[in-house]
Amino acid sequence: MSPMVARGAKKALTPDAFGKFLRWLSQNDEEAVREYQSIRMRLVRYFVHKGCPDPDDLFDKTIDVVVGKIDECGDCPSLAAYCFGVAKNIWRQDLRERNLAQSVDPEENMALPAHPEPSFSEQELKCLEHCVEQLSPSDREIVSQYHQSQGHDKIETRKRLADGVGGLNALRIKMCRIRKIFGFASLPV
Repeated sequence: MSPMVARGAKKALTPDAFGKFLRWLSQNDEEAVREYQSIRMRLVRYFVHKGCPDPDDLFDKTIDVVVGKIDECGDCPSLAAYCFGVAKNIWRQDLRERNLAQSVDPEENMALPAHPEPSFSEQELKCLEHCVEQLSPSDREIVSQYHQSQGHDKIETRKRLADGVGGLNALRIKMCRIRKIFGFASLPV
């Protein structure tokens, strides 16, 4: 019986455990790495699609759980499907935790304005300008258009942008990566 780990506590994945996971995927090293990369790509895309602020962290948590359960699951017919099932549970847990963190006392909630205006200090604005200057011209244009409109225009603009980068998921992934590069992973989309 393994020791209990508190929810949300991050266990470090040891090299031996990761090696065991790769061998579980395939006895051939190259095939195992290809399968790992394929699973990683699909699960990160899934988490991005679900609107998770840090899809890479949720992928890591998924792999931690899968590695911990390799001995219990035995010989699965589809390893990717098993990982995806664990990922859905990790997403649900993350969603519950985020909802709990965002819950506010109803009395306080009534006092909040419907659409509070964001306030940025001069230093924050200079930092944002510096970050935007670091982007390539095409990425700068995408970010500008992505955040430009409101309502129905916003939807149409994002559809048009998505067509230009290879689809809606590709656009979401691109925006997630841009936010992550500059430490804005928790900003709203």
